[in-house]
Amino acid sequence: MSQVVILTGERGVGKSTVCRETAALAEQRGYRCRGIITMARHGVRDVVDVGSGLRRRLTRPSGEGRTVVQGRFRFDPQTLSWGSETLSGATPCDLLLVDEIGPLEVERGEGWVTALDTVRTGDYALAVVVVRPELVTEVLAELSGTAPQVLAVTRENRDRLPVRLVDAAEREM
Repeated sequence: MSQVVILTGERGVGKSTVCRETAALAEQRGYRCRGIITMARHGVRDVVDVGSGLRRRLTRPSGEGRTVVQGRFRFDPQTLSWGSETLSGATPCDLLLVDEIGPLEVERGEGWVTALDTVRTGDYALAVVVVRPELVTEVLAELSGTAPQVLAVTRENRDRLPVRLVDAAEREM
């Protein structure tokens, strides 16, 4: 049996940090972790392949080559393709991480939209999917067959969530 948890919360609350720490804890316990985590630093976003540790630049400044524009972000199309391929090949695994499904995926059907197909396979013990609060309803509808649990990340609970998530994965194995 597999479980899906949607992590949501306001910008900057620590959703990606929860994902990173959950992966680290799961790997310490000997579990196979796959997927992608988006890391932001100094206004730049990178994507990390959880399985290999490879990192690619996700956002680019205006005027620096071809980009996919969504809101205030300019995404590198090659990185979007790489991330999508990474997610398509992420299962089977114990812990699947998808950080994040945003407007590019939900509203435009671009970016890492393949992540939803990967989550629907259920070929993992636990999938953790980061979703902005305003998009949770749409993602729940897309994942209706998986019965996701929604957890709101707050400053008060974020430090406890990695242990809670890894414990949930262990119960599913």
